[in-house]
Amino acid sequence: MIFERSIKIKLSASDMADCRQAANFRWQLGRISGMVNQKVDESRTEDVVELLGVKAELAVAKCLDIPHFYQPGFDDGSDMYLGDISIDVKATFYPSGQLLFRSAEHFKANCAVLVTSTEADDVMLLAGWLPRKKFLERAIEVDLGRGPTLACTQDELRPIAQLWQANQKLKFKNAS
Repeated sequence: MIFERSIKIKLSASDMADCRQAANFRWQLGRISGMVNQKVDESRTEDVVELLGVKAELAVAKCLDIPHFYQPGFDDGSDMYLGDISIDVKATFYPSGQLLFRSAEHFKANCAVLVTSTEADDVMLLAGWLPRKKFLERAIEVDLGRGPTLACTQDELRPIAQLWQANQKLKFKNAS
């Protein structure tokens, strides 16, 4: 089967309001707890980065039909689950942005999904995904100004539909 690698997801006005509220809460919680954000883009404020992340998570959840709850605290390396597959959602403001992890140890989920912003504030682009093992095989070390980081370009990502397909295969394999 041939799949488009990327998918655009439009967030409703209600979704956007929920995202703004959740991002504001996460930002405040981070400030109170003294958490240091690991963002790579120093040109943006933390509240703007939080909003991008929350919108990205919601877009992935909507695309894969995963019930989404705005988690107020800090995750364990997974933002959500598709069946038994843990997913770390990574977001970027750059349409050609890369899938980034500070180190192999920071990639704890089974897979990662890269989401980019678009010109429309309420539209997110799911650029693709990679299993942890493939990311670690393909990633190259880059320095984007804050020290070494592992990166994969969007060309190396798999179509989002294949993540859903992988879950279906796993579901039926585990049932037998």
